[in-house]
This record gives sequence, C-alpha cells and structure tokens, in this order.
Amino acid sequence: MTLQLTFQSTLKLEFAFGKVTQGKEMQLYGEYFPAITPLIRDYRSQQVATFSVVSSNSQGAAPEMGAFTHWPSFENYQGFYSDPVFTKVKALRDASLDSLSDGHFFKSQDKVIEVNTETDYVIVVSKFDCSEIISLLTLPLDSESPQQAYSGKLLTIALWNESADKLLQAPTTEAEVFRIRFNKPTQ
Repeated sequence: MTLQLTFQSTLKLEFAFGKVTQGKEMQLYGEYFPAITPLIRDYRSQQVATFSVVSSNSQGAAPEMGAFTHWPSFENYQGFYSDPVFTKVKALRDASLDSLSDGHFFKSQDKVIEVNTETDYVIVVSKFDCSEIISLLTLPLDSESPQQAYSGKLLTIALWNESADKLLQAPTTEAEVFRIRFNKPTQ
C-alpha cells in the first residue's frame, strides 16, 4: 500500500520510538491511548506516520515502534504533557513500555513523500550528511526541541539499501540507525 506522508514547515515535527513490554499491549493500546484520545484532539496533535522498527543499532532496549507527529507549537506539546488527564494516565503508559524516547523535534519542511508499507526504509540520525543513501527527507534538530540528545544532528529518511545496511553496523556514536517499515493507517 502506498502512503503519502505530508510534512509541514509551520508545524513542529516530533520523532519518537520505543518498545512495548510483552504482555502489556492491551494496557497501552486498550487503556492508555483511548484515555488520551480527547487530549490529542484538544492539543491538535496530528500523526504523520507510525512505523515498526525491524532492526536498530540503538543502545538499550531495542525499539519496536515509532512515530512522526506534528504539533502546532511547543506550547501545545508541553500543555499536553502537563494536562491533568495525561498526568493521571502517565503511570499506565510508563508501566506498559520497556523504553520510550520522545520529545525529539526536527525542523520540518513543506514536503510530501510517498512510501510503501511493503518496503523497508531507514531513519538515520547523524552529525554527517548521509550522501551514500538517497534521502527522501533530511531535517536538522530544532534548537527548541525539549530533548537535545540529537543536538547538531540531522534526521534522514531514505529507502533501505546496502549502504543503509553498512550504517546499521556502525557504532551509535557515528549514526543512530533504524530499519523501519511504515504502518498502514488504522482508520
């Protein structure tokens, strides 16, 4: 299935990834997400795309899933996370995850990219330009990003290829690499 992912320069783009604790899937998807759905609307958060992580060179618990999300502003993002509805269910979310890395905001641009849900892609976060892969989108970290772990780095999305496979073998100090497959929309 072909999807069009629409990125907008007027919105803030968050990159997040994590791993669900085995046996806690229902807690996350059946309890937590339904509880925060009204907040998502209230704070005007929009999912650009979700993806499964096939493999990664990330340190710690190997991520299994991730998402790109648009926020109208950092104030909306901060409001969401300080809202009493969220703080009430945060422990439920945290108890259902082995790992979560969120709050990574990259400067978006006005661009539409087509992806296929049957094809593997690579997300690379690195200080260097990944000229050996053909970028579909390359974005710098936003200087106002709540998380600064990727300060001075670029996020690149590209088709998976042999060069991406070599990057996956590189130490995470050079490039954090995620081999991903975009998910079909659930709606």
